[in-house]
Amino acid sequence: MRLKEYSLNITFQLFKICTTSSIIKFERIKWFIKKMFKAKQPDGLSFRVKFLYNMLNRLVWAEINLRNYSYNFASVKKLVGPRVKIMAVVKANAYGHGAVEIANKAAKLGASYLGVACLYEARQLRESGNKLPILILGYTDAAGVSAVLDLNIAPNVMDEKVLKELDKQSRKRNKQTKIHIKIDSGMHRLGLLPEQALKFIPKIENYKNVILEGIFTHFATSDERDLTFTYKQLSIFNQCLKQLKAKKSPPLVHAANSAATLRIPTSHFSMVRPGIILYGLPPSDEFKLPFSPKPILTLRTSIVQLRRIGKGETVGYGRTYKADKNTIVASLPVGYADGFRRAPSNWGFVLIKGKKVPLLGRVSMDQSSADVTDIPNVKVGDEVVLIGHQGKEYISTEDVAKNLGTNNYEVISSMSSRISRIYLN
Repeated sequence: MRLKEYSLNITFQLFKICTTSSIIKFERIKWFIKKMFKAKQPDGLSFRVKFLYNMLNRLVWAEINLRNYSYNFASVKKLVGPRVKIMAVVKANAYGHGAVEIANKAAKLGASYLGVACLYEARQLRESGNKLPILILGYTDAAGVSAVLDLNIAPNVMDEKVLKELDKQSRKRNKQTKIHIKIDSGMHRLGLLPEQALKFIPKIENYKNVILEGIFTHFATSDERDLTFTYKQLSIFNQCLKQLKAKKSPPLVHAANSAATLRIPTSHFSMVRPGIILYGLPPSDEFKLPFSPKPILTLRTSIVQLRRIGKGETVGYGRTYKADKNTIVASLPVGYADGFRRAPSNWGFVLIKGKKVPLLGRVSMDQSSADVTDIPNVKVGDEVVLIGHQGKEYISTEDVAKNLGTNNYEVISSMSSRISRIYLN
């Protein structure tokens, strides 16, 4: 019966693409089928149908290599040792890779905790069935306390108003709620200054339905060549911990982001918070990594139309590109609403048939254009790589970040939800 359903699903999707598009014809369908059946997976046909279905939903897709994620996770675990727990940071939709799937994978690999930015992200994980402890790294106000209890998550508490509300509602439900306190050791973003924390933390004992589970901080410059300020922050954090220890020491102490996890063993404490390194990307290029991470993302689209324009003709909004010769323009169904940046600068290049080709004109909300004049035998349906390998060429997330004038974090976390994500084991 399942096989019949799969076959019907394929037939429906192929019929849909044939009847709704005058551009994507039989060549494109052949490409889909070839790609689908080349993907070797233990669950065989079900995976291939899912692969096809996801790509037909939208002709921009991200392939997420979970085997590479496993390698990166294992490399971090080996680095920190068996006594240090790992909080897998999955905020911002797991840095664009898909929070639900990545969090589930992290749980299977042995993560002890998940880190998110807000209640919305925590709720998404709980509704997916993930039961790992979750910490909200950002701010939660008193209005969010009820949701914190419903979802059984730990908030980062910074004021007594929230503390009182947590205790009050926890008492009504006959439960105890775990919290973490963030120490501002010098980044001056969120958290309590050391002198504030030393006054605030002892008050927690007055609230019998609230348990202090963890104390943490965050480094401002641990990804930079010069670690002077990071060690200053670490010293301030250690001094605060020493003073608190005389009263009560929480079971979890954590400070290390990806960069500190990789290069500052004294910052590991009882738990580390790796983020970008788990996705196979370096926190920066200012220090040598202790292992070679494997990127887990490949971002692809395809050519949906080809057009020949003459010298002097223009492409796109504002007519910012003017052809200086006869040019073949490839239309790509990807735009800034997908996270494919428009301004102040764009991606610069994409890969088609194993060669780098430049983008032309302004990137639109849903479309962009590339110059394929020098690409032989180019045709509608040809694969376009935005991030990843094609032939001997490679566009890294760092290459894109350099062209955009930003960092690799922003590039990947900007990928919108309408990009299909396909998970490869």
